[in-house]
Amino acid sequence: MKLSLLTSRAWWKAAALRGLYTAVAIAVPYLGGALLSDVPWLTIASAGALGFVASLATSLAGLPETVGTNLPWWLAAVERVAKTFAQSLAAGFVGATLITDVAWSTVVQAALISALVSLLRLILATLPADPTAKSGPVQTLTGDLHIQG
Repeated sequence: MKLSLLTSRAWWKAAALRGLYTAVAIAVPYLGGALLSDVPWLTIASAGALGFVASLATSLAGLPETVGTNLPWWLAAVERVAKTFAQSLAAGFVGATLITDVAWSTVVQAALISALVSLLRLILATLPADPTAKSGPVQTLTGDLHIQG
């Protein structure tokens, strides 16, 4: 990590946006839990805030979008989903004094849901704006497909 990136407005914008996405992805499972049972709102806010801070910390290792790295979609998705899972898992430790105090089934389930939310957000972010637009070498002419070379 180059320290000059910390003075870059683009880096802070990208890191904050990633942090926000991570905080929302982490809060979603806890919000669902709050609707069904007695999950305190402070726990939801704490988990989201911890996820935001954890995302900023992992962004220190580098953000591909700020240094011009062009990763394949699947690799970027795997990296982002794995980070969100780990950050959500860490956020699940909020309020636990000992490791035996952690409700593991709840925390792992929340981390898996957070990872799924992250993946769905990535998929939605990469969908074309107009799915009906014709592009590329395929054109429809009188009902037949003609491939132009």
